[in-house]
Amino acid sequence: MKVLLLGLGRANLAVAQYLLQRHDEVFLYEDNIENLAERARRLVETGQVSIHAEAAYELVISSPGFPMHKDIIKQMQAKNIPVIDEVEFTYQELKNPIVIAVTGTNGKSTTTALISNVLTVAGIDNFLGGNIAPGIPFSHALFQSPFKYYVLEISSFQLMRIRRFRPMIAVLTNIAVDHLNWHKDFEEYKTAKGRIFSNQNEDDFAVLNFEDERVRSFVKEIRAKIVFFGFGARKGVCIDGKFSYYREELFSHRNLPLIGRHNVMNVAAAIAVTKILGIRNDCIEQGVRTFKSLPHRLEDIGTIEGIRYINNSMCTNERAAIDSFTAVEGPKVVILGGRQKGSEGQRYLDLLTREAKACVVFGENAPSIEKYFRSKNFTTFAVVQSMDDAIEKAKAFGVPGDTIILNPGFASFGYFRNFEERGEVFKNAAYRNR
Repeated sequence: MKVLLLGLGRANLAVAQYLLQRHDEVFLYEDNIENLAERARRLVETGQVSIHAEAAYELVISSPGFPMHKDIIKQMQAKNIPVIDEVEFTYQELKNPIVIAVTGTNGKSTTTALISNVLTVAGIDNFLGGNIAPGIPFSHALFQSPFKYYVLEISSFQLMRIRRFRPMIAVLTNIAVDHLNWHKDFEEYKTAKGRIFSNQNEDDFAVLNFEDERVRSFVKEIRAKIVFFGFGARKGVCIDGKFSYYREELFSHRNLPLIGRHNVMNVAAAIAVTKILGIRNDCIEQGVRTFKSLPHRLEDIGTIEGIRYINNSMCTNERAAIDSFTAVEGPKVVILGGRQKGSEGQRYLDLLTREAKACVVFGENAPSIEKYFRSKNFTTFAVVQSMDDAIEKAKAFGVPGDTIILNPGFASFGYFRNFEERGEVFKNAAYRNR
């Protein structure tokens, strides 16, 4: 079989190796061949993977970074060549594995990892992966022994290209404006999220955020059994002092290892999934209470000279920024900015002008943020050109008892490859400036 890979990043690299093992002809289309990682570049340099050359392809497997309007994808579709994602390919190759899939604008990584942790505590083998970072792509499962459950974070990019992918349990955490630099508009983005339920039937389960009107709008289209979660939910997991599952009291949501109302919702979603699977209540509580927060998500990196530092680099959209800001108590000096993804983030900026002690602006959209702050007569801020400068300015604004939080609200691209690099640079700069 002749297969064209669009991109050879961490997801498609494992796909390439799998295809080569079964002796397929593998071709590559890549916008920036010179930027390939070493292992990927070696496959090209040794001729194992050929550069795209208008071959008679039978299948195209795209990396998430390639939007549907990309010319190469339009060309393949015009020739009626199937264009799928690494997630769809892996699902088909594993012959209908039992998948628990989580999507949403925010909270999907934490919810996915929470579910996996509860299963592990319960002694149930499971594969944790997909779009989650840090983590491994679903395609890595092609080289491993079968798992009972595959717990996957799935992005809207990946859902745009599914065909047969069918989770036994599909979770939709929430929907807010995001990724409009990839999707043509918000309606396409929302529709992509809803595709997680498209292949489910009456034997499957859909776990939905009861408090999110956009999430609830899918109810009439879903064939699976619906289980809600939220502070007002009754048919599912209700949060009211204690978590309850269909009025069965479980445990208090106080003293959770994760801070913020949004994380209480993430825990509720994970409880819904694990109750559906029949996990014992004591295992669920232990799995929740022993959970370690993922890096770059309200990650407390310590107190230096009386000032607390929190790395929340994963916060790349307005809703996440607001939820995270309100989750942290006390006076806050906020480091923010990055690259726009189609949303101006005005609600977040307004919140900062009212409630932040001070702000340090750093990123491509720093000029527009500065202009907005000045239009609101907010002057307790500084604009900087590096993370070291950001830490220095933040320290100058802060006093012992304050918190310096990297809470960008925008994408990392431009100054950094991804949010992980941005978070690591923040942590290193904080330690250097002790």
